[in-house]
Amino acid sequence: MSHPIAKIPWITDKKNWLIASTLTLSFLIPSTFAAVNAFEVGENKTVFLAAPRLIRTAATSLSPNGPSTYHFTIEVPENADEALEAVTISQKDNPVHINFALDKSSAFIGDSFAGGTDLELADIGGDLSVNPNDVTFVFDEPVQPGETVTIRLKAKKNPSRGSIFLFGVTAFPEGENSDGLYIGSGRLHFYSY
Repeated sequence: MSHPIAKIPWITDKKNWLIASTLTLSFLIPSTFAAVNAFEVGENKTVFLAAPRLIRTAATSLSPNGPSTYHFTIEVPENADEALEAVTISQKDNPVHINFALDKSSAFIGDSFAGGTDLELADIGGDLSVNPNDVTFVFDEPVQPGETVTIRLKAKKNPSRGSIFLFGVTAFPEGENSDGLYIGSGRLHFYSY
């Protein structure tokens, strides 16, 4: 006895039968099973469902050799479904290494140079002996979906010559051992006078 679905002409080959079966199952499974609030990829490992966005990179001064603070503004979309727990900023390869005053670096909720509500940092630094180009900011209270955070990275001094510097920005969702998501490069163009 042949299967009733086999009488439909376009379902006679296996590929089309698989498509028809999948469509049928999608109607039979209640939508409540399909809703997902977070995407867990392992034990206590989560990822963002919608990626945070690097929306601005700026400096308080672009003059050579002067002190400056570099601002990295990150927006966590409402549909991220995970809070932002940490951010790593990495100096990309350049002949000149910029040194930072980590004790004078900070973060706040908001996206303007005027500032906003300061965020407490659980840690700042990272393993500089392994990679001196990386600085990691760990927030005491993770930045929630729908919020925007600005990280202020204090440079001891700008480069002495005009050049373009790139800084890679990686966002880490809340959760133990969660993998970071590279969200883009911030670009600063320093001038020579």
